[in-house]
Amino acid sequence: MELEELYNKLKQAYSNQNLTKIAVTLINLYKGKQFEILRKIVELISETVEISIDPEARYFSKLMMLYHPDRSNFHLLEIERFAAKRDYKGLSSYAHILRLGSIEEIALTLESYEDIDYSPVYEWDINADEFIIITVNEKTQQESSHTISTKSKGISFYDAIKIRMYGHTHTEFPPYYLEDIEEIELAQSGIDDLDGVQYCIHAISIDLSDNSIDDISWLWGLKQLKDINLSDNSITDIDTLSNLKNLRSVNLANNNTISDISPLMNLDKLEYLDLSGVKAPVEQIRELEEIGVTVVV
Repeated sequence: MELEELYNKLKQAYSNQNLTKIAVTLINLYKGKQFEILRKIVELISETVEISIDPEARYFSKLMMLYHPDRSNFHLLEIERFAAKRDYKGLSSYAHILRLGSIEEIALTLESYEDIDYSPVYEWDINADEFIIITVNEKTQQESSHTISTKSKGISFYDAIKIRMYGHTHTEFPPYYLEDIEEIELAQSGIDDLDGVQYCIHAISIDLSDNSIDDISWLWGLKQLKDINLSDNSITDIDTLSNLKNLRSVNLANNNTISDISPLMNLDKLEYLDLSGVKAPVEQIRELEEIGVTVVV
């Protein structure tokens, strides 16, 4: 396929109208518990896009992250950028959508497959009835029990994610989209409120350095976290970290209000701790070093 032909097909495929059609089909499949059909759709595109076929069947959120109509403008701008640079490889990275063709027909064709007896494993239940597709001509706001309200005067984690993805906070972004993100980098993002991070239940690495965070309690349930950078914030209480048993690297540098690091004592997998600029008790530092933790002070 020539570059111009691919460019034109992608422009049509990533239109708000076509993405809305795809998203509505995916939602209907989810609501109908057609999880095997969702898996087959993932298999159709897995050769051209990085999406794993995992045993926990988290296909719905992964597919919606790819094809939600709210991302139409973002995708089209990227497609225009690749076309202007004559970057065929870049355009090809978006070609997975062309494998879907007419998604309604694909869904009907796949109905003959015997569905498997499981439901997607989520930390909470997704109510697809509350999921509203917002087209460019609609002003309806999504009203979901999972929607995060931002009370901070600065920027919440949830808004920082939207700014990173879309460049603004006006786009609705169902928080369960955050479930499958494993690596998060939001350094210097103006965050003063971590509300929203609690949805990142599969996060392994998070960089929240150089923000204005003083409360880390929203991190309590992120038990898969291995690496976290909280340096250059305004944190005082680190009790929440005691619940994150898989932590192996923690950076608390330049949080000069921290005076007690005892919550880290029971983190059996902790290997590295940066306390530069932190006035932690010497005896607590020695205790960590005695159990094999490399401590930078």
